[in-house]
Amino acid sequence: MQAIIRNFTSLLIVLSLLQLGCDNSKNVKSTGTMHEQNNSFEHLTTENLGDFKWLNEPKSFEVNDGILKVIAEKETDFFNNPEDHKKTATAPMLYKELEGDFVAKALVRPDFSSLWNAVALMVHIDNDNWIKFAFENSDATGRSIVSVVTKETSDDANGVILKDQDQIWLKLVRKDNNYSMLWSKNGKEYKMTRLSTLPSVDPIKIGIEVQSPVGASATHEIVYFEIVKTTVKDLRKGE
Repeated sequence: MQAIIRNFTSLLIVLSLLQLGCDNSKNVKSTGTMHEQNNSFEHLTTENLGDFKWLNEPKSFEVNDGILKVIAEKETDFFNNPEDHKKTATAPMLYKELEGDFVAKALVRPDFSSLWNAVALMVHIDNDNWIKFAFENSDATGRSIVSVVTKETSDDANGVILKDQDQIWLKLVRKDNNYSMLWSKNGKEYKMTRLSTLPSVDPIKIGIEVQSPVGASATHEIVYFEIVKTTVKDLRKGE
């Protein structure tokens, strides 16, 4: 009888471990994060943002377990309109200042409840020189990759359509004054959507921008964010 009890107990332990493994696997899948990566938000709190600062600090945000949740209020955007020449620079951006080459990547989960709602990786020199690389609810393509390069005046480029995606990986790479923008569904295999330049300036601001240009306020999530100071060999591959 004791042998049967011991075997039964062992079986319960094995089943518990298997269940734990499945639960952890689900958590990884749901967030898209990978344990071997280094989330820059992991040790931040709502009260202590470490080396990060806000440009246009939002009315409400929180950081829990490495996930940043931000409420972008109505009429928040970055865009220097080529049609009417109106300049808008009201969207919240959480950034750190950095010199030299780097690779920044993020797993973003935008609130797509209104047109042009987006979460973006952003490089900001000043309000006339910046790059916004976003997962956006575009008026032309719906959920899609959108890039905006601003050198006094903004352009506006719609990229790949991702209508079935709730979240996406974005990567923004600097090499000298060249910047490449890449996206991925799984955080491993990236495809370049754009290669451009900005003035050669140091330091620059690099971080996360959230926006809600025309709708009511939007609650956006950034599940993962990482910056690595490194120089890539191939801007088109981002590595």
